[in-house]
Amino acid sequence: MKKYIYLIILSILLPNYSPPNESFLNYTHVVFEWDQIQDSELYEIQIADNSDFANIISSATTPSLSYIEKEIIDWESTYFWRIRGLDNDSNTNFAWSPTYSFTTANQRSNASSTTYFENDYSNGITIFSSFLDYFSAAIDQSGNEIWNTGNTNLVYYTENNVQFYGTQFGSNDSELPGVMFSIDNEILWSNTGNAYVHHDFFKLPNGNFMGLDESTGLGPIPTNLSPNIQTLLQLLGYQVDGVTNEFPWVGDKIVEWDADGNEVWTWDAFEHLSMEDYDVFGGSWTEVLNNPEFDWTHSNALLFNENESALYLSSRNLSRIIKIEYPSGEIIWQMGLNSQSGDVDCGTDLLFSFQHSIEVLDNGNILFLDNGNLSTILYNSPYPTTRAFEISITENEDGCVVDTVWEYSLPQELFGSFSGNVQKLNNGNYLITTIGGGATSLEVKPTGTYTGEIVWQANYNLSVPSGAIYRANRIEGLHPIVFSITSKNYRLENSLQFYPIGSMNETIIFNVWNDGEVTEEFDYSINDQTGIIEINPGQYELITYDASENENINLVVTSKSRPDLTKTLSLRVILDDTLDNDNTPYAFSIQNPYPNPFNPLIHINFNLLNFSYIELNILDINGRLVKSLESDYISQGTHHYSWDAKNVSSGNYFVELKSDDHIETKKITLIK
Repeated sequence: MKKYIYLIILSILLPNYSPPNESFLNYTHVVFEWDQIQDSELYEIQIADNSDFANIISSATTPSLSYIEKEIIDWESTYFWRIRGLDNDSNTNFAWSPTYSFTTANQRSNASSTTYFENDYSNGITIFSSFLDYFSAAIDQSGNEIWNTGNTNLVYYTENNVQFYGTQFGSNDSELPGVMFSIDNEILWSNTGNAYVHHDFFKLPNGNFMGLDESTGLGPIPTNLSPNIQTLLQLLGYQVDGVTNEFPWVGDKIVEWDADGNEVWTWDAFEHLSMEDYDVFGGSWTEVLNNPEFDWTHSNALLFNENESALYLSSRNLSRIIKIEYPSGEIIWQMGLNSQSGDVDCGTDLLFSFQHSIEVLDNGNILFLDNGNLSTILYNSPYPTTRAFEISITENEDGCVVDTVWEYSLPQELFGSFSGNVQKLNNGNYLITTIGGGATSLEVKPTGTYTGEIVWQANYNLSVPSGAIYRANRIEGLHPIVFSITSKNYRLENSLQFYPIGSMNETIIFNVWNDGEVTEEFDYSINDQTGIIEINPGQYELITYDASENENINLVVTSKSRPDLTKTLSLRVILDDTLDNDNTPYAFSIQNPYPNPFNPLIHINFNLLNFSYIELNILDINGRLVKSLESDYISQGTHHYSWDAKNVSSGNYFVELKSDDHIETKKITLIK
């Protein structure tokens, strides 16, 4: 009788199913998660619109412990779901889990979209925010809404793997807190006090938060205003001499808060910019007749570039983009229209005005949207014109030199006098968003056969003053970071999890599955063993550990881009000689190919414990070779292969992995 080592999870295993029973969801792309089931190598999930599963609307099989459904879920509906394990080796189907249900919320937006060049669309979904009516939402390529913020008044500014950053409008107009919130619209962090966090808010690499707040100070009333405005202000008792600091000016302050909401760093426009500079042409001073303060800088975008340790600030009413050294606060350069102070260093020939949004690319180039409020004055445009810019900027002793890399002028009907943004997409296209046309996003192809052509267009059907687009971005999906951990030879006895291996000192194998929508790096640790693994979507990587008897083991796996997402297995190694099992681990193992059944692409993964010569083949039902995928010496670790069966007939096939002393096969089914 042989002895076996078992790993025992110390905690009692409670059911861990998500979404929880009777959940209320504000999205239609739903991630399902469950616990590992004894003796199961695959899992079947069923989704139905009734509790008795008489009408199953979705069924899928997966080797991991998560599944994302993106096709069949609708708004204002209730769904039921369940899971069961499958054992391919014994052709066993285990009992179904209890039935769980969830209900979806109301749709919030009325967006639509058109795809003009299908093959040129950059994959992902588009998230946008609307202010004045205060909500955020996301749509898929077809314009279908798949997520929204309901009635929470959350306005999206930016995101990091679906940790959303923005603000929440409340009943008090003087307070506008910056917030970090989840896909479930849960507030994860909010700044305290009476901060008015407008236009941008985000989390810094150091764990602190940063956003734009307002600052105030007294300044002069210029003498070059229209006679009517000057006269009215003088009647109100002001000198209007261009010298006397007599009128309230509103500037901007960059604020950094720590995790407790304390201000730890600030940058104030009044301390770094010259009050000689103000909007001369745009009519900002006419607004003081309705609101007795001058909106001086009106910064509308802020970005932190970690590589440069620098901030980029867009001042709308100065028609200027400013680069600031962090943390010194010193201005590196100012780019935009000529100024009375002479502080502008470069970019005067671009003639942009009242611009919005900033994005710094990996190559250092800068994207922004020129709203173009002064375009008819600055470059004699026959009508106001909004433009998208990508520029390169070279810093020198005199400040900077700017070159235009790419420029795109929106049609007349899409002119946007405020708001909007530009995003460089993964495929090289640009996503341009404007309030024009009732709020519109255009995906534009910059090069190639269709240079300058619109690939995709979204119409958000918003209108001023009830609602207006603020910003829109293409992201990979609502669930970019989803992962699970499975262990081979799972056992469950007396509410404890066991994991058998074949000797007193032997390698334990765990599979880490990337069930999300992006390639992700994961940090892991097993006691004093640490490492980093990178996993593509739908793939897995091995984590191995040489265990000894009576050893306490803690496996911790953490997403690099989302450190808040961590999975832990706490284990103890014991020796158990009560079971008889003649099986010993082979030098290699093949995972269950997926999807199975398939059409026409199937993924095949296998593990090697040692450097070995292997052959990986596809055989037909009679054992004849259909396709050789590999025949060579292969290194230790996890290996990934795919077979495209588009030229092969439907039917049953076998995946065969063999070495000099062992053969392992898996049955697969092609359905066309």
